[in-house]
Amino acid sequence: MHRPGHSLRPSVLAALLAVPLFACSGSASPGNGVEPGDEAGIDGGHGATTHDAGGGGSSGGDAATHPQPGADAGSTTPPDGGGGGSHDSGDAGGGSPDGGGAEAGAPSSEFAPYFPTWVWGASGYAFTSLVDLQKKAHVNDVTIAFVLSNGGCDTTQDIEQNAADVKAFVTAGGHVKASFGGADGTYVEAKCASAAALATAIGDFVDATGITDLDFDIEQDPVLTDAVNAMRGQALASVQASKGIQVAFTLAANPHTSGSPGGLTSQGLSVVTNAISAGVHVAHVNLMTMDYGDSYGGKALAPVAIGSLTDANAQLVKAVASLDAQHAWQMLGVIPMIGKNDDAEVFSIADAKSLEAFAAQNHLGLVSFWSIDRDQVCPSGADYNSCSTVDTTNFEFATIFEAVTAP
Repeated sequence: MHRPGHSLRPSVLAALLAVPLFACSGSASPGNGVEPGDEAGIDGGHGATTHDAGGGGSSGGDAATHPQPGADAGSTTPPDGGGGGSHDSGDAGGGSPDGGGAEAGAPSSEFAPYFPTWVWGASGYAFTSLVDLQKKAHVNDVTIAFVLSNGGCDTTQDIEQNAADVKAFVTAGGHVKASFGGADGTYVEAKCASAAALATAIGDFVDATGITDLDFDIEQDPVLTDAVNAMRGQALASVQASKGIQVAFTLAANPHTSGSPGGLTSQGLSVVTNAISAGVHVAHVNLMTMDYGDSYGGKALAPVAIGSLTDANAQLVKAVASLDAQHAWQMLGVIPMIGKNDDAEVFSIADAKSLEAFAAQNHLGLVSFWSIDRDQVCPSGADYNSCSTVDTTNFEFATIFEAVTAP
């Protein structure tokens, strides 16, 4: 999927961004995610995912991707998220909370749907800005997507150019994540010659926006190699040490089939384990449970997503030293594509209810979806690029998934 063009004018909102208002409450805490001393090994590669999306690929088949307004039906773009919930899912390597239902002191899940940068200034959606979304849908956490290369080893400036809206959202109780990467466009790491240069680019973004809760949605094959994964890990470890960033990864998911396990691809595991080996505290590993292939058309998708998550849980336990299954759930996140996917699949309201119940029972660290702009009743003549095609009221999926944040 192509990304709409944006002007590259420099930020003129430095005064608004002087104080890092957008930092996650747990972003600087080494207790989030995996300790740098954990040893990590890569589980053997699993079968290629059967995504049929037409956009940028990921390892082992086409990556799970997400449609952008105005794109052709076969073209694509990345994930989503929602509001409310804790920003600290606990230390993925310690303790052993009950993996069952809610209990006193049980870790809460975070809900943060994706808010595409191209929604700012656009029309045809159920909201006009982050502040408007907050008022209408009571969504208090979002994942702004995507941060890309601005032509070199630096970042695009969509967030800086909309800093007034972001600051107002945060001032009213909101929390902002920023997602780097996606299905389309040029990644920052593809333009940086070294880990030090990449660390500078990411650090400059943090300084310019104040956002320290960062997600890396890695879908394109050229930046999924072991060499690039190692460079990224080194850069993130440096920025985490200097600026206290929280780090999450969003990666393609394989379905569980009778012939092979699902979960993360071998390249996805390489992303995670290279980061851990470099000393990064990884808060969440999010699975894009979408675009599994036309063969899943007409089928319930919640069980497929749950199968991917269950296999990924076992992969993390095997790959990360001292991580047990219960804490691996807290490390995992799930990101379906609501309604019509880029293939024959349709993620239904019933699927959302089933997946939310599973996430709540197992205390998943994050629940998100692609994307909040699509969580609306379809306007006349609209297609799945701008709406889910299954909403009967606006923000129906957000209302369902937000319940995962309840204690």
